[in-house]
Amino acid sequence: METCSYPLIITCQKITDKVKNINRIYVTLSLITTFWRVELPAQITPYQLQQFISANNHFAPAEIRFVPALKEFYGRLNFTPVWIGKENENSLAHLLDILKQSAGRGLNEKDYQFNFIEGIRTNTIRLQSADDSLEAELRFADAAIHFYNDIAYGNTRVALGYNGLNYVPSCYNIPNLLAAHISGNTLHVLADRLSPALPEIKALENKISSFQLAMADHDFREVIIESGKVTGTNKPLVLKLYQLGMIDSVYKNWPDIELKEKVKEAQQQFNLLADGVLRATILQELNVAMAVRLQQLQLSLNYYRWLYCLIQNQSVIVVNIPAAYLKVYRYSNVVLEMRMVVGKKSTPTPTLASRVNEVILYPYWHVPYSIATKELLPILKRYPRYINEGNYQVLNKAGKIMDPYSINWHSFSTKYFPYLIRQSTGCDNSLGLIKLNFYSPFGVYLHDTPNKNSFGLNLRYFSHGCMRMQKPMELGYLILRNNTIAIDSLEQKGCLRNQSPITVPADVQMPVIVWYNPAGIDSTGRVIFYNDVYRKFDWMKNRK
Repeated sequence: METCSYPLIITCQKITDKVKNINRIYVTLSLITTFWRVELPAQITPYQLQQFISANNHFAPAEIRFVPALKEFYGRLNFTPVWIGKENENSLAHLLDILKQSAGRGLNEKDYQFNFIEGIRTNTIRLQSADDSLEAELRFADAAIHFYNDIAYGNTRVALGYNGLNYVPSCYNIPNLLAAHISGNTLHVLADRLSPALPEIKALENKISSFQLAMADHDFREVIIESGKVTGTNKPLVLKLYQLGMIDSVYKNWPDIELKEKVKEAQQQFNLLADGVLRATILQELNVAMAVRLQQLQLSLNYYRWLYCLIQNQSVIVVNIPAAYLKVYRYSNVVLEMRMVVGKKSTPTPTLASRVNEVILYPYWHVPYSIATKELLPILKRYPRYINEGNYQVLNKAGKIMDPYSINWHSFSTKYFPYLIRQSTGCDNSLGLIKLNFYSPFGVYLHDTPNKNSFGLNLRYFSHGCMRMQKPMELGYLILRNNTIAIDSLEQKGCLRNQSPITVPADVQMPVIVWYNPAGIDSTGRVIFYNDVYRKFDWMKNRK
């Protein structure tokens, strides 16, 4: 305005106003262009999507993991985009809400591109081209397929020392189901439909939710209980019982008698003698951090998800080493369960997956070399009669039975022992009346035992690696279901001394899984944490 003199001032004013209007129009057009270019993702067509998938067979593993499943998923939908575009905003919002449930389901939302999806939803990540939109569409679908795979099959490969089954769970067509539920607007029920219908799954999920709620409290802290007093003055005890869900308040004045009952509940949860006394065993379990307990629950939950497909069309034997317990699953039911005796810490039972191929009635016990040389040989050097008294036989390399008194036992050691010692059949045979064989590189098996008293103990880790059964005949009936007369005869005759072993091929080559699972449920549905007898979960305790 200063450059305009008076008769031209009106003209200058008009020119200035026009320039301002032009600037406003320019800014408005720029904002519109920016909005459509940045805030709203480019629209994509089925043809573009199909071509993009076909042209990108080698996506970065961190971004796209399930390429074959993506092709099947979009093929079911005629390559129609389902996440990108104004009309798909609800689907994307619903996916984000579902992924937010990950922690409560024992999963990690970060495994499913959660930050990327949330960034798109909040516009902190901007799609600036058609290719960006195409890639985002596929990443969203890949995250959904990944999440529902983990809901159905677990996010953890079960640690097995030997996997003779080569089993990989795959009893659902996840891409097909995902496409069908998106088409039917029922994505919100898919997670529950795919969640395995095992009692363990629901119980473990509930316990995870309970622990997460306790740990989300702004006053939460990990506690260490040092006092053995079961009184309300033992504040760390009261706090830990609250965190574990045994009591509903830390502020209530708990009578000693009520606290003692809650300590008994805690002892049951840790598979210990429930007497309400704060001895070293229960204190050790109570002082495990809640964060570690949560990790154990998550691991166990995903182990059971992994198992589910295997038990859908057959009976499966599952031995849990830390529980020292066996269950036979079929569908979602436990058709047989029993206590077990498993390997001690120095001679651990190995994890494995195999199939029972034969049942041995009146089995010999072929004493392993290490037991023969480390345990029996020192006795035989002092007391050769032990061979006859223990119903043993000494065989040379030709398989001939030797006279134990003709052998110079002092000439042998753990490095040189040229004989095989076996225990003949009878009431004192260490394998009892029945043995279930399956192949593994470890030489272990399931067997009966004459020592039934050990099954009454809570901690049953006494064997050299093999697994002793509390109810061997019941399992024998399941495996020899077309030849139950063999088991009937065995039970009628009982233990026979020096009876030749009888090998019966298994009618049902039942899978057997021997795993190391930190948690499970008892027959009442209570979640149980098992003794980490082999110290396999120390990595959890050391993890930040």
